[in-house]
Amino acid sequence: MYRKILTGVDGSLESMKALRSAISLGKTLNASVDVLFVIPPRIYSQLTEQDVVTPQADGTTHHISLLQMEENELFEKIRAIATEEGHEVSIHTRIGDAVEGLVEFTASHDIDLVVVGSSGKGMAGRLILGSVSTGVVHQSGVAVLVIKPD
Repeated sequence: MYRKILTGVDGSLESMKALRSAISLGKTLNASVDVLFVIPPRIYSQLTEQDVVTPQADGTTHHISLLQMEENELFEKIRAIATEEGHEVSIHTRIGDAVEGLVEFTASHDIDLVVVGSSGKGMAGRLILGSVSTGVVHQSGVAVLVIKPD
């Protein structure tokens, strides 16, 4: 049935619930699961310019961008959920519009199911632009599973 599943994450509770659903479904169907984090260009430009100093185990410090720090934290959460669920995932990052990123990734990677949360970090923008889940449902050439919040 479904062999390649894609889910989009933005760090919100709703997207992490969608991630858990995608991994659970992938495990049940023995399907691969790809996780896509799409960074809006405005956020990318703002957060890459801000450095964070992180202490290292050997007592030295390391400079990374705020974006890299947030991305690392998100990826750690994704890997922890995948480990907890007992199913591997592949994590990808794109810069751009979330809907366009998910739809393009779906087409270029032969994805046959997209799993998204019904809302995420863009709640205010959704009132004007429409939600990512709505955009993916309308633009995707494959089945889309929308996960509702609790």
